[in-house]
Amino acid sequence: SFVDGDCVEGIHVSLKGRLPILSIGSNRSPYQLKNKFTLKENLCVTPATLYNSEVVYSASISPYGSIPATQWPLDGAKVILNVLWLNHRQLNVMHLTEGIGIAYDFVELEKGSVKIDGVDYNGSIYGYVSVNGVYNFESCTPYKFLEISSKKSILKSISEIKALKMVQNRFDQDVYNFKDWIKKITGDKKYRMELILRMGKGSLKPKNPPWINIPVKLEGKNIY
Repeated sequence: SFVDGDCVEGIHVSLKGRLPILSIGSNRSPYQLKNKFTLKENLCVTPATLYNSEVVYSASISPYGSIPATQWPLDGAKVILNVLWLNHRQLNVMHLTEGIGIAYDFVELEKGSVKIDGVDYNGSIYGYVSVNGVYNFESCTPYKFLEISSKKSILKSISEIKALKMVQNRFDQDVYNFKDWIKKITGDKKYRMELILRMGKGSLKPKNPPWINIPVKLEGKNIY
């Protein structure tokens, strides 16, 4: 938990009135949460397990030059993650930073697909999935994150650096060296948005996914 500017272990804020949001990418990082919410916010993170889905590379590029994570249905898979408990105001902040409608859709996850450890909770669990779908590296198969451990997975796992270099090799290998390419992505929004469109062509999208999209009315300007 983040409580009054300190990072402490355990549940130290009331979860009443808060919604659990599955964290699959950078939102698992305390540093990223500090960037999004500052240390003035009281937050709570609890362990959770995602069943029958994997965490894979989306067909997108973030403003800071990474390939965002997204969910991909896969029978038998099991991924150890966490949920972030947010009140209404904090959830709106998260929506604005997640690029709702541009990078991610807000979704309600299928009942039973996520189990939260150590919390007596039977309500809905929410998350974010890529608008653009899953990046098709080769052979119409998603690749999962090497850094996120999972069990009973049949997908190939690669590091994010390797994933980025594969994207660059497909689109801009003769234009920039790798470091300059990352600088181009982070410094030129128009170029990044064009790259996202190119990555989306031929992207993979699941059939009958274990989630439903939830309409979102943003309170403020989307900062993605």
